[in-house]
Parts: sequence; C-alpha cells; structure tokens
Amino acid sequence: MLWIKRNLFLAVGGLVALGLLGVCGYYFWINYQENIGIEGKLDEAKQDLKRLYELVPFPHETNIIAAKAELQRLQTAINQTKQSFSPLPYQRVKGQAFKPLLDTTIDELQKKAEHAGVSLPLTNSYAFTFTEQKKRLQFSEGSFPTLPEQLAEIKAISTILFDAKINRLTSMRRGRVTSDDPPASTDYHEMKPDRTIASGAVASPFVIEFNSFSSELAAVMEGFYKSSNGLLVKAVEVRPLDEAGVGGAMPAANPNAPPPNVTTNVPGFRRPNPPPVTPGATPGTVPPRPPPQVGAPRPPTGTTPSSAGEGLKTALDEKMLKIVVWVDVLKPPAK
Repeated sequence: MLWIKRNLFLAVGGLVALGLLGVCGYYFWINYQENIGIEGKLDEAKQDLKRLYELVPFPHETNIIAAKAELQRLQTAINQTKQSFSPLPYQRVKGQAFKPLLDTTIDELQKKAEHAGVSLPLTNSYAFTFTEQKKRLQFSEGSFPTLPEQLAEIKAISTILFDAKINRLTSMRRGRVTSDDPPASTDYHEMKPDRTIASGAVASPFVIEFNSFSSELAAVMEGFYKSSNGLLVKAVEVRPLDEAGVGGAMPAANPNAPPPNVTTNVPGFRRPNPPPVTPGATPGTVPPRPPPQVGAPRPPTGTTPSSAGEGLKTALDEKMLKIVVWVDVLKPPAK
C-alpha cells in the first residue's frame, strides 16, 4: 500500500492502460468476426461469378440486353392479357336493395332485345334466369354477393347476343346459388356456379340457347372474343332448325299427291300439255328416254340437253340454326 501511495499516478496509469487493452481486444474480436463474414460473402460472390461465367449462354452485354428486351415483351403480353380478363363490375348490394337493381336490369335487357329485334321466350315477362328472385322480397343467406355478380354476367352475355342481332333467344341457364333456386326450373344447369381452376381463378359457367343464322353466330363468337371481361366459349353445339321452329326431320313428301294449282289468270299464260302416257306404264312415273339415233348431232361437251332451259340456281339456301353455347366467366380468386 505504501508503494501504491508513493506511485499513485503510475498505478492508476497502469490500470487505465490495462482497461484500454481490454477494450481494444474486444473491438479486435468483433472486427475479426465481421472480417470472417465478409470473406465468406466474398467467396460466395466469387462462386456466383464463376457459375455465371460458365453459364450457356454467356452473360455478355449483348445477351443481357436481349434478356431485358424479352422480359419487357413478356411484361407487355401480361398487361395485354390482363386487359382481356378484367373482372366485370357489379353493384355490391344485398337484401332488399337487390330487388330494384334486378327490376331495372331486366327492364333494360328487355328494351335492348326489342330494339335489336330479338325475340324472347316470354316477350314482356322474361326475367333472364331470375324468375324466382323477381317474385321474392327476402333472400336466403349466402345469396350475396353471388346474385349481383351473376346479374352483371347475364347482362354482359345478353348484350353480346343482342348486338349480334340473333333471331330468337330460347333460354339462358346459370348455376344455383341457394335453396331459393328451385331444382325443376329451366333457369339453372347442374354445374357448380363457381369452380376454381388450376391458375387459381374462378370460372362461372353459363349455358345459352338461341336461334339464328351462321352470320349472327359468327358475330356472337366475335363478341365473346373481343370481350375484355374474360368471357370464354367452352363449347358450341349447332343443329339445323326445321320449318316448325323445333329440331327434327321434315315430313316426307307424298309422291301420289296432286300437283298444286297454278294460277291461270295471268295474261298470256298457257297451261302446258301433259306428257303422253306410255301404254302399260304406272301413272306418275317418268317414261324411259329413247335411245339416241344414229347420225344425230351430239350436244357440246360439258352441257346437257336440259341445260338450255335452266335458269339461275340458288347457290346458298341457309336454314335457321339451333345453337347452344357454354360460356365460362373468368374472375380473379376471392380474397
């Protein structure tokens, strides 16, 4: 103690120096660990650089520019695809607020059909698959927001049909939502109203049946193709429609029926004489053609004896078609 009292400054200086050495050692250890981590990252960067140099194609500046251009082209294609699959806007209403929206939309679609000259199954009372909902004031739990969505989708599909000016809308069918939808109604199909596909999107199927000619069918397909709301045609069934307006075979003609009456009150009209009946031949049959005479002149090549009296022939006599279209409405996945 006497020595410390006599050399107090030396003792205090030694303690301070010893503390500073400890602090320096601590910082040295921390920096050493950081240096080891930086060296590890540097080795990883060297390995990555070596891997990049060994890649095929080589990451040259030209290849990098080409890769960036390809990425830009892909992004442009994605943006264009998004424009064709934008979700249909619909009003997020529920309960009794859905009733005026339904009545207004049905009235609007009926007026569009009348303006386009499209016949509806029920001219003034067709509800476009919402017959049951039109009669209700209370709706079951789970009806919303599916019902407003389906109403907007039905409106979009009907607008395409009316713009194409089809002749007659026979029926439309959608998926059942709740127990309010009766199973015996023709407004519904047996598929799920919403199903999730591989990409995660939701597809809602609709089945539309209408009558038109091929030109109107082409206009309908073009309308679905140009739609920006993800309306995809999954299947098309086309059948001929007979004169009675329903699919089926035409009645066979009676060969023994008398020919129709011909109007003879036209000035200058003269009824042709009936062909001579060959003795022993059955009435109504065509007599056999006589054999050609020897030395008789032959008609020119490519013509027939009856071609001189023939007039213009019908090149296209199209019949009405019965068309059934299955349309999927693609929507983004529910959040």
